[in-house]
Amino acid sequence: MIDPRFPARLLEDLSQQRSTEGPRTRLNIDRHGDESEELPPGLVPFARDGGGGVWYLDVEDCLKKGVGAIFYLHMSEVYGDTRYIAASYDELLQRVAEGLHPRDMPTFDELASRQAPKSVRVPGIEGLVDVERVHASTGRPAVVTVHDNARCEGGFVARAGTSVYMTDAGRIQFVTLAERAVVDGIPCAGDTVLALHPKTGRPLRFTPAEPIVVDGLPLAPFHEVMVEDPIYAPSVSGMLARDHDVEGLPLAAGTQVRLLRGKLDQGTLRADANVAGTLLPAGTWFELLSGTLYRTRPPAT
Repeated sequence: MIDPRFPARLLEDLSQQRSTEGPRTRLNIDRHGDESEELPPGLVPFARDGGGGVWYLDVEDCLKKGVGAIFYLHMSEVYGDTRYIAASYDELLQRVAEGLHPRDMPTFDELASRQAPKSVRVPGIEGLVDVERVHASTGRPAVVTVHDNARCEGGFVARAGTSVYMTDAGRIQFVTLAERAVVDGIPCAGDTVLALHPKTGRPLRFTPAEPIVVDGLPLAPFHEVMVEDPIYAPSVSGMLARDHDVEGLPLAAGTQVRLLRGKLDQGTLRADANVAGTLLPAGTWFELLSGTLYRTRPPAT
């Protein structure tokens, strides 16, 4: 978008849709860039780099680097991945011409983590930890290493010497279990990875210590289960505990299976079957894409 608070040179480049390219990055002028939900409204987008990265100009000094300061954030990243690039648009053009790449500059999280404390206690984890990374947005730990086996909020125990990942709200999101634990009613095996939904605490990645049924799939113990993105692209995958039919297809015990948005996405046949209009022999692994046979792997010989 064109903002009257932009400096004169940027307003001219925007009106002419004049893009700039340096040895290592580009400024593709974009008059209609979407504002980021991660950054304050005073950070106004004015260009893209052609790879998903967006250049922003701070018209209100929201981030305290001065009015007109330039920041960079990829569309897939969050606030802590923001990078301060230059004090002005003129300085940005000069630095791009000299070979600047935005990834050369530290992120907000990296800057906040430079003085991360060691041998401290943090909420939600018993015992001492070393803070490895900090959320710039809240100042809370993002990644810590536990000194000894440490009981965590939620009742499970983190294995000594491993990293625990935490959200910017202070919730544990990723941990290596030191011992068996029951999490949200699911018995999880010790010495395995546990990933939790950042808001609900629901296990998204775990290794069950007992047979379990997830979305109608009978899954085997001691094989990792993945329950991914339960909102936008819900899926579940794991090892079948026994022969099981899904959508009329005979699937084999002891093989990987996956449902995507409640529909069969991949599996291995235990008997000959017609899969999306193609007859496949027993033992064939297949993958579907929008209900169409995408690829197959013949039975092992």
